[in-house]
Amino acid sequence: MSVWNRVKQRPFFIKLLNWEYWPSKAFYYPVAPYLIFLMVRARHMCFFSAANPGIYSGGMGLESKFQTLQIIPEYLRPKSIFLKQGASLEEIRSQLSGAGIEYPFIAKPDLGFRGLLVKKIKSEDELKAYLEQFPLDFILQELIDLPEEIGVLYYRMPGEEKGQISSITTKEFLSVRGDGKSKIRELIKQHSRALLQWDRINQQMPEILDDIPAKGERMPLGIVGNHAKGTRFINSNASINGEMIATFDEIANQIEGFYYGRFDLKCTSFDSLKTGEGIRVIELNGVCSEPTHIYDPERGTYFDALRAIVKNWSTIYKIAKKNRNKGIRYETHRNIAQSFLDLFAYQKRIRELENSSKI
Repeated sequence: MSVWNRVKQRPFFIKLLNWEYWPSKAFYYPVAPYLIFLMVRARHMCFFSAANPGIYSGGMGLESKFQTLQIIPEYLRPKSIFLKQGASLEEIRSQLSGAGIEYPFIAKPDLGFRGLLVKKIKSEDELKAYLEQFPLDFILQELIDLPEEIGVLYYRMPGEEKGQISSITTKEFLSVRGDGKSKIRELIKQHSRALLQWDRINQQMPEILDDIPAKGERMPLGIVGNHAKGTRFINSNASINGEMIATFDEIANQIEGFYYGRFDLKCTSFDSLKTGEGIRVIELNGVCSEPTHIYDPERGTYFDALRAIVKNWSTIYKIAKKNRNKGIRYETHRNIAQSFLDLFAYQKRIRELENSSKI
């Protein structure tokens, strides 16, 4: 192997040479002038808060995920319970039983981001250890064992019955395939996307690293459908059609005060987006929703990504303006500023907890 090829396989250069791995600053600093322009045009820095009046701050990532989950029609959402920090095991058992949630299930912070601290919990002992290690408010959610995970970014103008889908992202979870002779640790080093997750895998899954999978055997390396956790995002916008839009019109019209956001869902097949059958919405994000198809470098460029971000923020502005004209108030600067300060402190704490854990 040449020196250059060895250099290119180092994590630093993998990230540098592949823009999909660049930090969020690389995507949002270039469009910051346009966002400032929209604030000036709206005469309010928090204009986005009026885009989804049914979600605090319009869904800027400052809101409770559990509360947002509750506005989704019950037949579409997973069984979930909210755990306040310090809840006793007796209380947890009672809530789990009342909700009909059985092991294994998913635990995740109520105020979460980028898949941090999301874990599959297999037993009460594991749950106890997990909650003791992470003293936070949590959601416990039934495990939805469906084969496809997809992100659908949808919007609708206030006063209109029909909306649009601006982004569909299908997901390929991180894995390696065996060759019948190499250990998993060796297969990871041959797979650039997996190599970037080495620290996490080494910390969370050390017991599998010396296994030798059979030739062609797929070995999963994560359960979180997040780009930051190694999931490959695939631009599936070419498949958007009227049937899909009609499906999400029907769903979105049942959610009061919702006009813009991304449905992160599990489903039986891609065709579920057309029929509406076999869909479970595991999370709903508001104005902080990215058009995640932009992270597919095979079907777009870095500049395409910037254009998509600008276009979606233009849509948010138009929706917020229409809602403001209807009497919806913008959230106060003071409240949003305090919420951001609280979020930054929380993010710092949660990263420290994750870095000190084996989750």
